[in-house]
Amino acid sequence: MFKKNKAQVTELTAPEEGKKGCCISKMCNSAKPQTKEAILGGLTFLSMFGPKKLRPHLQHALAVIAIVTFVVKAIKPKREDKTA
Repeated sequence: MFKKNKAQVTELTAPEEGKKGCCISKMCNSAKPQTKEAILGGLTFLSMFGPKKLRPHLQHALAVIAIVTFVVKAIKPKREDKTA
């Protein structure tokens, strides 16, 4: 009655043995920017209007995310120049 759709083999489901690297970065790069923005928007909303016991923890998490993002963007161009 229903057709079975088989998923296509991708790098995430079947990585090559010769390639070595961080699996997390592959998953992060595959996520759409809209998803990341939606998650950050939800965290921001909860950190402003959420439960009072939860607000400080969410604000701290957002601060950590912002700092890590800034550092990664600052370091990333330097790595590309060295390899090129």
